[in-house]
Amino acid sequence: MNVVGIIAEYNPFHSGHAYQIRRAKEMAEADYVVVILSGDFVQRGEPAIFDKYSRTKDALEGGADLVFEMPIRYSLSSAGDFAYGGIKALNELGFVTHVCFGSEQGNIDSFMKVAETLEREDRSRTEFQSILESRLKEGLSYPDARAQALLNVIGETDIDEPFFSMPNNILGIEYCLSLLKLGSHIIPLTLLREGQDYRDATNPSLKRYPSSTAIRAGILKSNTPHLVLDDFSDIICYSLRDIIRNNGDLKELHKSIDSVKDISTDIYGRIRSALDEFTSASDLISKIKTKAFTESRLRRCLLQSALHLTETDTSMPYLHLLGLNTNAGHLLRKLRGAGIDEPESYDSDNALHIVTRLSADLPRLNDEARRLYEQDLFAADMYRYTFQCKYRVTLPNEYQQAPVVIDRE
Repeated sequence: MNVVGIIAEYNPFHSGHAYQIRRAKEMAEADYVVVILSGDFVQRGEPAIFDKYSRTKDALEGGADLVFEMPIRYSLSSAGDFAYGGIKALNELGFVTHVCFGSEQGNIDSFMKVAETLEREDRSRTEFQSILESRLKEGLSYPDARAQALLNVIGETDIDEPFFSMPNNILGIEYCLSLLKLGSHIIPLTLLREGQDYRDATNPSLKRYPSSTAIRAGILKSNTPHLVLDDFSDIICYSLRDIIRNNGDLKELHKSIDSVKDISTDIYGRIRSALDEFTSASDLISKIKTKAFTESRLRRCLLQSALHLTETDTSMPYLHLLGLNTNAGHLLRKLRGAGIDEPESYDSDNALHIVTRLSADLPRLNDEARRLYEQDLFAADMYRYTFQCKYRVTLPNEYQQAPVVIDRE
């Protein structure tokens, strides 16, 4: 039995994603498709335009069989951490045989060549960082500096600089590198990205496979209920003020800076200088951005401070089941700790626990797993409360939510 995994955000889900699911299943000759989905906040440092349960339903109707939530400590993080979290989740499930990702290049050999070089040469990461910092000091933008650093580390190849600058290619390298780091037996596959360019925000109805950017642009102009970063401006402002409040104690200040995942002393300094004129999160970013710091990273810094994300724990003690196709339910029974056949397995610190009913499953997690899961709960609550305040409606909380279930042949 083959099972293909896809790591996704579906922000929002569209016809191009349905095409990827269909093609991934064909390429892997898979019986089932498992998706690791970002929750309510996404890698580019924004709230998901629609909530995770709506996007899960769309994914299931579009061909996915099981959808699990990527923990917030990975989903709201750098490309490397995002990729590692997704691959780690698929690997821990134990029954996933393949992983398929879209790319602008479409040749898996190129991705593996780069990843194997980075993994094989212990000096590469040090050399890479040194070259990256040097290029940034020369005034290059972060994407251009990163591309040049990677080319220098890889050496003579038939891979050119644009390969390292495309967002899906960047993630593809990190997926393959994560597979190597984990010693995973999952087989990587890549699908050439088709359709509208990811940066193209023109009318998506004119394209066969529209970009998420274009669809989001249309949603922002419509009356469809949604959330954007500026809806969290008050929370972000207060959280940043808490960090800066420690500036009288240098030791506490450095502890506060170091505790936020993507923040640095330089970013902190720019935030501190601009915070008194804070009017919105997007306005603050426009004041502090430089070539060295991408807007995505700055957005992540702001949300990480609001969500108190202070680390990237590399363990994967649990996965939250967001939804399933009933035909794939037997896959869950392959997992110890799924709360279906072997609830006693929750006593094992080494088991992967599948959270389906929070009231029953959360108490069964050990202290460390529960502490990590509380981060996901906090993120879900912050998203829900913000939506409720914006639209004056009430939504089910995580204890009241059940996995989305569809019956698809």
